Amino acid sequence: MESPDERETSPPKSERRFALTYVGWSSLDRRTTLPMLPWLVAEIRRRSERGDCGPAVQPREVQLVLNPPFVRCVPSNSSSSSVFIFEHKAQLVSRFIHNSNDLTYFAYLTRCQPDNPESEMSCHVFRACDPNQVPEVISSIRQVSKSALKDDAKPKQEADEAFYNSQKFEVLYCGKVTVLLKKAPATLIDDCIDKFRLHEVERKRLRLLSGQRGSTESAPVEFLIGAEGDPLSSALNKSEDTEGPGVEVGRFEVNLISPDSKTVVLEKTFKDISSCCQGVKQSDHFGFICRDRAEDGPSQYGCYVFQCASESLVDEVMLTLKQAFTTAAALQSNKTQIQLCEACPMHDLHKLCERIEGLYPPRAKLAIQKYLSQLMDNEQADIFERVQRLKPGSDQEENELVVLHLRQLCGSKQKSHLHIGEAPLTKSESTRRHWIHMKILRQEKGDIYFLHVLSVSDHPDGRELLPLSPCLDPLGRLLPPAGDPFSGEKPKMTGPDYRALWKTAIHQQILLLRMEKENQRLEASRDELHTRKMKLHYLEVGQCSKEVQALWERKLTAPGRTTVPQDKEEVYRALSQGVPKSRRGEVWLLLSHQHRLRHRLPQRQQAPDTPYQDLLKQLTAQQHSILVDLGRTFPTIQYFSAQLGAGQLSLYNLLKAYSLLDTEVGYCQGISFLAGVLLLHMSEDQAFDMLKFLMYDLGIRQQFRPDMVSLQVQMYQLSRLLHDYHRDLYNHLEEHEIGPSLYAAPWFLTLFASQFPLNFVSRVFDFVFVEGTGVIFKVALCLLSSHEGAIVECDSFESIVDYLKTTLPTLTQAQMEQTIAKVVEMDISKQLHAYEVEYHVLQDEMLEAGPLPDDSDRLDKLEKTNVQLKKQNMELLEKLQAARHKIQTLETSVERFLSQESKMKHMIRTLEQERAAHQKTIERMRSCLPPDALTDVEMTQIKTGPNGKAKTAAKKP
Repeated sequence: MESPDERETSPPKSERRFALTYVGWSSLDRRTTLPMLPWLVAEIRRRSERGDCGPAVQPREVQLVLNPPFVRCVPSNSSSSSVFIFEHKAQLVSRFIHNSNDLTYFAYLTRCQPDNPESEMSCHVFRACDPNQVPEVISSIRQVSKSALKDDAKPKQEADEAFYNSQKFEVLYCGKVTVLLKKAPATLIDDCIDKFRLHEVERKRLRLLSGQRGSTESAPVEFLIGAEGDPLSSALNKSEDTEGPGVEVGRFEVNLISPDSKTVVLEKTFKDISSCCQGVKQSDHFGFICRDRAEDGPSQYGCYVFQCASESLVDEVMLTLKQAFTTAAALQSNKTQIQLCEACPMHDLHKLCERIEGLYPPRAKLAIQKYLSQLMDNEQADIFERVQRLKPGSDQEENELVVLHLRQLCGSKQKSHLHIGEAPLTKSESTRRHWIHMKILRQEKGDIYFLHVLSVSDHPDGRELLPLSPCLDPLGRLLPPAGDPFSGEKPKMTGPDYRALWKTAIHQQILLLRMEKENQRLEASRDELHTRKMKLHYLEVGQCSKEVQALWERKLTAPGRTTVPQDKEEVYRALSQGVPKSRRGEVWLLLSHQHRLRHRLPQRQQAPDTPYQDLLKQLTAQQHSILVDLGRTFPTIQYFSAQLGAGQLSLYNLLKAYSLLDTEVGYCQGISFLAGVLLLHMSEDQAFDMLKFLMYDLGIRQQFRPDMVSLQVQMYQLSRLLHDYHRDLYNHLEEHEIGPSLYAAPWFLTLFASQFPLNFVSRVFDFVFVEGTGVIFKVALCLLSSHEGAIVECDSFESIVDYLKTTLPTLTQAQMEQTIAKVVEMDISKQLHAYEVEYHVLQDEMLEAGPLPDDSDRLDKLEKTNVQLKKQNMELLEKLQAARHKIQTLETSVERFLSQESKMKHMIRTLEQERAAHQKTIERMRSCLPPDALTDVEMTQIKTGPNGKAKTAAKKP
């Protein structure tokens, strides 16, 4: 804490303290990158818990003091900030790590001291008592760092901070052209586009001639443009029902990432790229020429052609590539502070950590073993011996230990490493360092990718990675050992022996192939289970009993559940008792089907019926806004934490498809949180359908329209609810001029997903699918009422807003359950309807009346209008109740008449059956009587008649 003298001489600065546990720290090489940091944190944690990764360091209770511009770590039992464990400036904090399985742990990275270029970076690891405290600590450190940077006149950008930064662009892959020259003419892109179009027209003509009008096959084209410019076309079969790619531009490499397969389909280093060019006539197209190594003959060059959403985006891509080329050249020069080349050991370790980031532990273990197979035999044996000596208990623990020893090995190699150009290289070293890794998993015309230019891809040699198990020759194991060539002995093998050997070898090969397919299927299933577990990694609000789970199981498997309406009250009661999180996505789908059965939107209000896969093939002009928000959406959830990982790519696909579907709304901040919650509980296609349901069927898209009138109405309704039900809280907020739009707008735009815990948000979504947006008012009212006392105690504008935005969302499990219980019992639908009518009437009167000369007259008129509106509202409510009662009575009468009609039909069928039985009985009796008796009976019937009355005999003439 500052002394009184210091406070008088220096401007007052806010100081914040956080009670934490200091786990430990470690210095690290300046070439350490972001993918390496989680493994470094695991090493520090293991050292503090077990002491087997170095000198044991006991965790200690500390207070992290944020006193701009310094960050101090002081012991918890110390009352003075002058005694501290460590201290540094806040602007030196460069990275935060908070994506581990244990959310109570977090760490941050401090860059080197500006005045000491030889100083090392350091990583400090802390543990919080409550996981909800971590985001607050990180946000506070960032705020202090930003304020400190503003105080500096000219903040310098460190090279290591932006070292692995990258730019991402969505592009449409058009095709590839093979050229013999590495310098492209100005009209190359235009010529390529013309050739592509001519080939497409010719392909369609041939398809029509061959009678394949229903075929959907297409082919990207490879043309060979030589000295004379003669094109040679060759078609590659493909299917058009795939998504497209994106380009990521970094410092040393260009990557093509497919949002469909979530993999890198093409990676090229800047050394392989000879030139980049933009179309002249086709200004929204660009391409770059790369060297293609050929096994036979001279190396050729291939030009990859792409299309962007607009010409301005192409200009931005070309500028980014130019800057990336310049930066890469500068970093390779001797004047660069960070010495790095393609063969650096630390860079190899970076590529490994980048490859295994976000993988399931067994899959990551396989990747690490492939990397180990490239090391020297003595290095492999040393690492294996050290890891086995520590006896890891799981795959994750073993991976952490191996990466720990690899980091030590690469660090020691880095100290004696000679960069490219520093010393003469042998032929083998030159071959190793200048080898360029190029892997194209899929080249498809019309696909959309992310162009990613980042660090250099370096592999030791040109062959593929070694398999985990040695390659066995089936015939080599079965054949007997060959005889000695000097002794003259030859093995005596007959024809049947060779056939038997071949048969056995073929059977074993078939068995190996089957086992490989089964292993792939098991790995895919395991990855799917791991991803599902990672998505649903949250505690349920209220435990679902076995009876409730069985009830939902019956509803989800009932025949006709999507075509027959179910009892709404029964569904609501089941929803109030809880929803199993493993079936939550299916429950939401069921609830959406039931809502659409009861409330059919008019045709003009329905969402456009464009297939999801067709939308993914298009380009969006809002890609930058979407890409920026990907990292801001659920950063603490592991599924979305990996940059351009499977989670972020799925989220990008969803947001892009909706921005193309709803052109009026497009993409707005807040939609990403809605899509993120849906993706955590269902697949992409299902999430897109549910996003359309939320936006169109439930009307949430009205909040995102440019005029935002719907959001203004909701803010007025919430204010009126506080005025009528919590007058003291309403007066306190009005006294400090705090309206609902300052704190409640994110609640309505994201359905509480941007600030509140995921388990609470999931329960809110449960009720939104049944009740619509009205449940947001109930949740907001319950939250504000439960914190009313604490809010009233806040005596300043800043403290109230800070409490509403940071403290209120940190709910405990008990508070969540109490809030949901109150929401179930609350009913404010009539009030919401009345407030909405009141808002529109006030708006109309304000437009008609214009400004009033006197405020008192205006206030009197508003009060009279309010009284009249309340009276009209009550009359309308009474009429509505009477109409509902009449409708209910008529429905009851209709049901009664239908029941009576059913009974009458049943009686008629019974009488008809009795009549038929009597007729059969009469026929049998007639057959038994003699003819004379039968004649008497007929005469009797004639005399009596069918009614039993005697007839008058006709007189004979």
